[in-house]
Amino acid sequence: MDISLWWLWFVAGVLLIVGEMFTVSFYLLWLGIAAMVAAVLAYFFPEEYWLPPLAASITGVLLIVFTKPLTARARQAKGYHDPAFSMANRQGEVVEPVTPTRLGIVKVGNEMWSASAQETLQPGQLVIVISQSSTVLQVQPLVENTQDRPQQESVW
Repeated sequence: MDISLWWLWFVAGVLLIVGEMFTVSFYLLWLGIAAMVAAVLAYFFPEEYWLPPLAASITGVLLIVFTKPLTARARQAKGYHDPAFSMANRQGEVVEPVTPTRLGIVKVGNEMWSASAQETLQPGQLVIVISQSSTVLQVQPLVENTQDRPQQESVW
């Protein structure tokens, strides 16, 4: 079975563009386009093995550098919601201890995240997400407001 090199570049480009649809980061889109450029070059110049990786590298870097202002403007557009920063104000549960000097693990929804906190948090403790970097959540303990709850009368 003979697989041409351009096919590999083409499949990589399609996978990166599909990945962009899920992440909306704009980086996978540019890398997908760069892989497609490499696929075209690999198709027309199959003997030049060095050309597709070089073209993909240059195209990817140029697209990322020169479109950064465009993507920044798109992210600030009214109505744009960055899914990467949608974790704020969500509740979670500590799975592995979190200390001020060590990251722990929290479960938010069905996802596990690395988390940092200003105080020590124990497994099973409920937390609320304060902010989010790309891979680490800043959390604090969830304190329920008991003053607003009606007092339960004792049955005894």
